[in-house]
Amino acid sequence: MKSSAAMKVAFLTLVLIAPQMLSCGLFKPRDVRPGGGAGVPCPAPNSPDDVVSNLLANYGSSVGLDCYTSMLDDAFTFHPDAADSLAAPDTVYVNWTRAVESSVASLLAGNATFHQVFFDSTYASTVTVPGPPRTEVRFYAYHLIIHASQAAPDTLFSGRADLTIVQGSNTQWHIVNWQDRRDASGARTWGYLRKLYRF
Repeated sequence: MKSSAAMKVAFLTLVLIAPQMLSCGLFKPRDVRPGGGAGVPCPAPNSPDDVVSNLLANYGSSVGLDCYTSMLDDAFTFHPDAADSLAAPDTVYVNWTRAVESSVASLLAGNATFHQVFFDSTYASTVTVPGPPRTEVRFYAYHLIIHASQAAPDTLFSGRADLTIVQGSNTQWHIVNWQDRRDASGARTWGYLRKLYRF
């Protein structure tokens, strides 16, 4: 009889404290990991700075892929460094449109086990065109750290990116042109990395 009563008390105690145990923080969402993860922010691209922030936070990330590709204008084009273009098969960089960039970004994100993107500095002053359409051309020195089997053994990519960002009729900004350039580091460029994922 005593054991039956003790079991009832234990059961009632468990029923009463279980909700508190489950809400005590054991199942809190994880912090966003560097380079992407659950909860990657993607603010509306209401300024060129928003576009750049979204690019840096989401490039190479599977969960951030939609955010990154939404930063690309319908008329988007990518142009590699001239030396990268000469060193590549004839058709690799031809007709690099928004659809191609989206496909390449998707394949890279699916293959990358780690990714971080940095715009280290600007190497020239921003060019602003009042428009219409309002346009900014920004000149960034960059480096990426990408761990991906398709890119191995390279993990560091470095160069310069000239981004042309335009404001659309809906007042939001998008990247319409990306010119990639080598820098003096001798590292492979972002354009070289992209080339590896165009199948």
